[in-house]
Amino acid sequence: MNEETKRRVAASAAGFTLPRYAQLPGMGLYLDQTVQYVNSHFRTFSGVELTGSMVSNYVKKGLITHPVRKKYTRDQIGYLIYILVVKNVLPMENIQMLFAIQQEVCTAERAYNTFCCELEAAVGSVFGLRPFDRPADTELTDEQFLLRRTIIPAAHKLYLDCWFDALRQAEALWPDILDDLN
Repeated sequence: MNEETKRRVAASAAGFTLPRYAQLPGMGLYLDQTVQYVNSHFRTFSGVELTGSMVSNYVKKGLITHPVRKKYTRDQIGYLIYILVVKNVLPMENIQMLFAIQQEVCTAERAYNTFCCELEAAVGSVFGLRPFDRPADTELTDEQFLLRRTIIPAAHKLYLDCWFDALRQAEALWPDILDDLN
């Protein structure tokens, strides 16, 4: 991989942060608004997109609760962000099991904020932007350890998707460059 491709891939994650629980919309959002809101935080990552159909399926499967008066709450938006990140590395049944475990041991707010910190640290580390600056695995509860084990492969998947996207973009430019040289 050349240096330009590395820089382009790293730029995909530069400045990546997620809103904390208190910053998630408190008044509830309609389906289209929810989808737009969630997607707005992942625009720089290729292949990461939530659709209205996906949300409806998650509701039907019981991964998230039904919207209240067709509006999605903070808790539901937080769960959707988590699902969007890990759906490619965990089957839905396991995500549902993790949600059940989380609901037994802590609030949605605490779980979501921990998820945000872990994801931001993992993305920064995997994309080569900074060292992984989270507590050591030995300091984590079992639930936090499981969360980290879902996030690390998801961060690697984000990286690989960005890398392959950058590679495809570079390859698409070569025919134009060669034509200009001839």
